[in-house]
Amino acid sequence: MKYIRSNIWHSSASAFALDLGVLVNTKFFSFNGQEKDGMNIGMSISNYGTRMKFDGIDVYQPIDVSEYEEGNYGDVAGQFRPSEWELPLIFRIGIALKPIVSNFTNVTIAADALHPNNNSESINLGCSMDNTIPGFGVFSLRGGVKALYMDSSQYGFTGGLGIKMYYLGNRSLSIDYAYKTIGILGDIHVYTVGISF
Repeated sequence: MKYIRSNIWHSSASAFALDLGVLVNTKFFSFNGQEKDGMNIGMSISNYGTRMKFDGIDVYQPIDVSEYEEGNYGDVAGQFRPSEWELPLIFRIGIALKPIVSNFTNVTIAADALHPNNNSESINLGCSMDNTIPGFGVFSLRGGVKALYMDSSQYGFTGGLGIKMYYLGNRSLSIDYAYKTIGILGDIHVYTVGISF
C-alpha cells in the first residue's frame, strides 16, 4: 500500500494505491536440477488505487463576468473544477533464466513485458553476471535495454557494474555504478552505496 501526493503551489492531489504481484520459481531450464536456479515467472499490477484530483485555495479565483461592461461587480467568487485522473496502472509479466550457474559465476537473463493504461506496450531486456571472489565478495556486470517497442521511447542502453564486499561475517558494503541514456537528458551516471548489517 502506498500514499501518493502531488503539490502545485497551494493546491494538492492525493491517492492511495496497491502494488500486487506473484513470483513462481520453477525447475524449468534448471541446468543443475535445483528449483532456485530454474526459470522464474513473475506478474504484477502496479498503482491500482483511487483517482487523483487537485483541490486547494488556488482553484478559487475572483472572476469579472463582463470585464468590458461598467457597473457590474468585478470580484465574483469563482472556482475552477479540475478533472480527476487515474494513476498510471501497469500490468507486467516477466521471466528470468540462469543459463550459467557455478560455485563462482552466475549469469541471469531477464525479460519483462509491460502493458500500461497511459502509454504503449513495451519490453525490457537485461542480463547480469555475478562473480564470487572467495574471501572478498561479489563483482557484478549488468546491461540492458528499456522500453523496446514503446512509441517515441527516450530510453537507450543501460550498463553498470557493482562490488559487494563482505566484512565481519555476513555484513556487507556494496558500491554500484550505472550508465544510461535518456533522450534529451543525455548521458546519466548513477552511483549507489549500501551497507547491510
